[in-house]
Amino acid sequence: MVDEDFLAHELALPEGHGKDHVVQWHVFRSREAAEAFMPHVKLAEGQQLVGGYTRDSVGPLWWVGVQVDDLDRWGNRTAVNKHGASA
Repeated sequence: MVDEDFLAHELALPEGHGKDHVVQWHVFRSREAAEAFMPHVKLAEGQQLVGGYTRDSVGPLWWVGVQVDDLDRWGNRTAVNKHGASA
């Protein structure tokens, strides 16, 4: 089972270029939606689930992402991406 406690911590969205080793993330407008998404993430060796909450001009948001221990082993650094906010 995934530890959802990291969603309780305020943390800015990933910077988007892999520098923070976060290679994929999704943004949600409710914590419940973020929690519902988490069990569907399949992690490989050297990957972990990360995330937190922050705010933007619309309001609060929660994000869940995959952080890798080695970007070169993970693959193409230009493939780092995100998925926008959903309900």
